[in-house]
Amino acid sequence: MIAQILTHTPIWVYGLFIALIIFGIQQARSRTVNAVLAYFLPFGMIALSLAGINSSFGIQPTSLVMWAIGLLLMTSIGFKYFRDDRVTFNRSSRAFFIPGSWVPFFVIMAIFLTKYVFGVMKALDAEILSTPAFVAALSFAYGCFSGYFSSRALNLMIKAKASTSTKTQTDSINITIDV
Repeated sequence: MIAQILTHTPIWVYGLFIALIIFGIQQARSRTVNAVLAYFLPFGMIALSLAGINSSFGIQPTSLVMWAIGLLLMTSIGFKYFRDDRVTFNRSSRAFFIPGSWVPFFVIMAIFLTKYVFGVMKALDAEILSTPAFVAALSFAYGCFSGYFSSRALNLMIKAKASTSTKTQTDSINITIDV
């Protein structure tokens, strides 16, 4: 059965999988990223997550509420316990220094595998897909994945704001000293 699933998987899915592996590996290396691009990943993943909910179940109250609960829960947990204090923002270049981490790789792979398994189950016409419990659980999972990325975005915003307020305080001190 696994061989049949793999042979009936569209070729573009394999290309996407390879691209995501490469992108995930890049996240493991420390890098300096333009602010716009740094925000693109978290907000893009949130948009794709909502699109996934829509394409899987349609926009309905249960899926949206469970997605939002997962998003808020994981954003809170991620920001409180897993934020990376090594992230810095350079005001003059409007860029973040983001230390490498394997966590984004694993989250990206989890999203891909979740969507892939859903696609296989849909192709097999699995009855479970239409049950309210499955809709709620998968929507919650998509929300949790998005919450990881939104906690990263929140960390970036706070680092950028702290950089701005630190610069303002430093300027004030310099003016005071010069006078």
